[in-house]
Amino acid sequence: MKNVFPRRRTHQLSIQQVGQETLIYDEQTHNAFCLNPVAAAVWNLCDGETSAAVISVSASFALKLTVSEELVQLSLEALASDGLLESESPPPAPATISRRAAVSQLGVGAAMLLPVIAVIAAPKAAQAYTGCVNCTAPSSTGTRGRRQ
Repeated sequence: MKNVFPRRRTHQLSIQQVGQETLIYDEQTHNAFCLNPVAAAVWNLCDGETSAAVISVSASFALKLTVSEELVQLSLEALASDGLLESESPPPAPATISRRAAVSQLGVGAAMLLPVIAVIAAPKAAQAYTGCVNCTAPSSTGTRGRRQ
């Protein structure tokens, strides 16, 4: 496997640890990400000096699970495509195994180890507005718009 030393992106990101998951809000693209424990462990180990092989060993130790290099590669591909790795990092080598093949090899129970990154696009301010749309409609007291 080609040595890749990925670096996680931290600028313009708001990062919050919630339980075993990591929530990331990208202030640049206004996307919110939820990383499962495997993806979060891989992302946290991307310091620009650690290879994918070492990330695999370190993530396995941190999670007390076996995290193969293929799972690390799948995580790196997903993190890179979502813009969570620095752009000057070389692109991760393509995984030698697809998600579908990994599920069939690992079995359904172990498929929960696959990296998951859920992405939610945050609404624009106007779309998120929940104020009174029709403030002049009659209220339950019979007055219009304001209390008297």
